[in-house]
Amino acid sequence: MAGEVVHQLAHVVRRRRRSTVPPRAVQWRPAGGGPSTLPTIAVKVVRRPATKPRRRVTAFGPRLIDFRRRYADVRGRYRVFNAAEYRFYRSTTAPPEPGDTPFETNATLPHTTTATFADGTWYLACAFFDGVLEGPFLPQDEQGRAYRVLRISSGADAGEPPAGPTDWELTQETGGVVRVRGFLVDVTDTDKTADEWAIHYTTDGTTPAEDSPNVTADVGSGVLNILENDLPAQSHGTIVKVRLQTRRNDGTAGSPSWVYSAESTVATIAVDLVQPSAPLSADAWPGTSPED
Repeated sequence: MAGEVVHQLAHVVRRRRRSTVPPRAVQWRPAGGGPSTLPTIAVKVVRRPATKPRRRVTAFGPRLIDFRRRYADVRGRYRVFNAAEYRFYRSTTAPPEPGDTPFETNATLPHTTTATFADGTWYLACAFFDGVLEGPFLPQDEQGRAYRVLRISSGADAGEPPAGPTDWELTQETGGVVRVRGFLVDVTDTDKTADEWAIHYTTDGTTPAEDSPNVTADVGSGVLNILENDLPAQSHGTIVKVRLQTRRNDGTAGSPSWVYSAESTVATIAVDLVQPSAPLSADAWPGTSPED
């Protein structure tokens, strides 16, 4: 019997992991309660290490959200706003872009700026800031443009320029002719519309100057106006550069004072007089193809 008990105790000890708990004396007695004839055996009692509690996971829709690692930010009820204002932008090279630095701000409209403007062409834009976000640039004219053009000459306002070409292109015609095609959609007041197309071109590779046309053509009185103008024929390989603007006469017929549009990009085309080869003739014959 003693051997059986020792065997069982050894089996228990082998199943336990090692521990730093000191051995505890265990004395075995017979079931009848009489004196034990078995020796006292020191048995190491191994405590099972505490298991790590599982994280509490709650199902939320198709995903599982662990509230021990994730939390909801409820600061939305306590927003902090800056003061609302209108922001004004200006540039001398191109219409302002989002992200530019405003040169002046004001809480309301209308607003008279305290800034000064040197001679030249200025692009002006305005946006509203609600205290958190800034909106897009506000429409500035009847055309719906998000900027306004200011022309300063000799320290004075030279008048608002007319709307420039809505779109235009250069096409290659036969005989070395370059055709200027363009159209203009203008819904502004009559006193602001353009009177003429202004075409300035070069054939020596130089860039055409602004406000100095070689060719002019009348602009009609309708909302939609189309331009088709053929430039003089050029030799093969000639580089033709064209600048297309519109202009309005703010003076008299005897001594006109022209105000030019600010939209004045330059298009380039190389004259091509080499005609494409004619298609090869194809002969047909009845029956099958000839054999060697």
